Amino acid sequence: MGELLMIYAAYSLLAAPTTFPMDHNGFMPFQENYWLWKCIGFGGLAVFQLRWIVQWIYSEAHKESKVPIAFWWLSLTGSLMELCYFLRQQDSVGVAGCLGGITYIRNLMLVYQKKRRDREALIEATNTP
Repeated sequence: MGELLMIYAAYSLLAAPTTFPMDHNGFMPFQENYWLWKCIGFGGLAVFQLRWIVQWIYSEAHKESKVPIAFWWLSLTGSLMELCYFLRQQDSVGVAGCLGGITYIRNLMLVYQKKRRDREALIEATNTP
């Protein structure tokens, strides 16, 4: 799902008309559906803010400050939803604020690389005579 949102957001940015700041016809699908885009915007904000609650509960369970993988997935998903909303609104400040998604992607890559290395090390350790 996240990959599709990223592809769609990138396509929307690249396919944007040259009159980006004030094209009243817009370039997003369902441009005229006010409530749909309000739901996407508020939904993105809710998902983005939910990550702090998830991190808090996870840290409380471990009795130390920790960041779960769900934190990064919620960050990325919320950021992409907000990016779509800001693109629809043609809000360049909001679009620029969503560039943190790059950081979320990199953190997810690091988490999964570490898991793969740990799994490979465990397999190697069990196969050593």
